[in-house]
Amino acid sequence: MNDLSNEEREEFIRLCQAAHAATVAGRNHDAHLYFREAIKIFPLSTNVWLWLAKVVDTEEDRRIALENVLAIDPNHKEARRRLAEINRRSP
Repeated sequence: MNDLSNEEREEFIRLCQAAHAATVAGRNHDAHLYFREAIKIFPLSTNVWLWLAKVVDTEEDRRIALENVLAIDPNHKEARRRLAEINRRSP
């Protein structure tokens, strides 16, 4: 995140806050859109990918978000655990 300009950092934080508020309010579609915009600014944020995995509509989208977390941090325990759960449910 150190590579971001102050303006990008502020926008990233604003988007994450809006996404979190939307998630808490049960507006997952809005949260999804905010998180996607945040990822465009800082695609290496494991936290944003992990939150995105919580608000997307499909297992495939969840899988992709969690795989992105693991591509950034192969040792991320929560992403590993949640991906394993998806894999157990998939035929």
